Amino acid sequence: MSSDREIHGDTANLKASQARALARLYERSVPADQVIAAPLARDLLELSHELGRQLGLFLDRRGRVQAVILGDAHSLTLPEFERVRGAAGRLRGVRLVLTHLVVEPLSREELADLAKLRLDLVAAIHRGPAGIQVDMACLEPPTHAGEAFSSRRWQRVALSSLHREPGEGGDEGPREQRPVEPLPHPFDDFVRDLEGRLEAATSRARAERSGARAMILMVHQGGPDVAARQHELRELCRTLSIEVVEVVEQRRPHPDPRTFLGSGKLREVLVRALEQDVELLICDPELSPSQARTISEQTDLKVIDRTMLILDIFALHAKSSDGKLQVELAQLRYRMPFMVGHGTMMSRLAGGIGGRGPGETKLELDRRKAKNRVHDLEQRLHHLRRQRAQRRSLRSSSGVPVVAIVGYTNAGKSTLLNTVTQSEVIAENKLFATLDPTVRRIRFPQDREVVLLDTVGFIRDLPPALMQAFSATLEEVAEADLLLMVVDAGDSDREQHMATVEAILGELGAGEVARFIVYNKADRLTPEELAERRADAPSGTFFISALDRRSTTPLMHAIEAHLWERGKVERPFAQVLAAAAAAAEEPAEAAIEP
Repeated sequence: MSSDREIHGDTANLKASQARALARLYERSVPADQVIAAPLARDLLELSHELGRQLGLFLDRRGRVQAVILGDAHSLTLPEFERVRGAAGRLRGVRLVLTHLVVEPLSREELADLAKLRLDLVAAIHRGPAGIQVDMACLEPPTHAGEAFSSRRWQRVALSSLHREPGEGGDEGPREQRPVEPLPHPFDDFVRDLEGRLEAATSRARAERSGARAMILMVHQGGPDVAARQHELRELCRTLSIEVVEVVEQRRPHPDPRTFLGSGKLREVLVRALEQDVELLICDPELSPSQARTISEQTDLKVIDRTMLILDIFALHAKSSDGKLQVELAQLRYRMPFMVGHGTMMSRLAGGIGGRGPGETKLELDRRKAKNRVHDLEQRLHHLRRQRAQRRSLRSSSGVPVVAIVGYTNAGKSTLLNTVTQSEVIAENKLFATLDPTVRRIRFPQDREVVLLDTVGFIRDLPPALMQAFSATLEEVAEADLLLMVVDAGDSDREQHMATVEAILGELGAGEVARFIVYNKADRLTPEELAERRADAPSGTFFISALDRRSTTPLMHAIEAHLWERGKVERPFAQVLAAAAAAAEEPAEAAIEP
């Protein structure tokens, strides 16, 4: 919205004198404690009737004119604001005063603008039987939890009554026109109190919710995987206790390079987000730095993309020092391209007194600190990689085979590990519940031992920053003797999940490692579905319920037979116990039934 004496609306047929009269409205002002000054209201109505068109003014809280709007005989088209405000119940800081050519109440469109734009107040002035009269409305906090903000309207009042202190005498017009509640006077005190009550109501409502409210923005070309991708986004949000209010889809070849959805669609989405008390926008596919900057310039809402969402989940679930280091490195690598200038805020100087030149800008200082931190993390993770390599070498020299459990996130890998080793690794019905790799030992009959490795789950389009940061951990998979690819048997998108896992294994150099396919949650299939899938399954496929240890017995026997045939399980348990126990991450063994 511009305030450089621009007249918003169709000015093509105005006389020069009329255009000048409209431009001079920018020179007018209103006392901060009044909704509208009587002289300005009279002049505005006179000019409106002369033109035969509605007029409107945007006034800020100091009473200065921010915009002059020219409509037609029945309505106004309001100019857009640069930013959509929606944080913590804040109001726009601007009120709309408009003229009505006939005596009529505020229209539904005008009340909708009040809510969508979060205006401080809307006031319509017109000439009535008792002189100039005013219809007013403002937002009102909800009376019950879960309700949206409502409109509070005053019964039509005389303009003169807006400028008197409570209790003053004077002609207020007929009794039926007297307000049934206090008028917004003084206006500056009124709007501060109103905004405080709105903020308190918003904070109270958000405190009662378990998580943030979000809107998902998806751009895609259609196809069978759209529904699965949307479901996956919802599951990612559920893992972080984010409530998805709405999913906005746009079918186009590529996201708009500047605004992701296109400027018109983005504006519509921002208003809808405001109406539904949304706090977070989640974009899929990934945002570019310029897209993130453009959207952030138009709204107070937090804007992230799918990769940032996954990084947040990793940060939440990282428990070990190694895992936290890897997550921090991934976050820094991903966010550094987004550290670009943002208006004058990023131009503040951080150089000290006595330094040459203007010193570093805050942005440059932040980027340099981030680069230094990345270098430090890379050095520490390099040390971590060497330690893991030494432990793998120790296991290899002792003849202890490694079986790695891999698969799509939330397929049941940790549950399987817990069941067959009688462990208590965290296993939840959430994406990426397991982040830190877990190692347990299994003792087979005849004193043979196997190391079982639980790994982080995979996901389609796994962010490269995560792949790179977790390379020290994922190297374990490439050097395993056998892989157990766990698949959710009841997931309709299981074939795509398997293809994703296969592709990631190939990137890790584990494409040629022998593997068993383990369909978990088979107990959720009907007998007919189970029989059909068994008939179509290739050799090396097992159907289990990771919660039922008996169902895993054929799988355990197959692991033993496979490793025995390859000559991996050879040494007596007593000879390898000391070497295996040297790895600090490997606790005491768990026995299984023959």
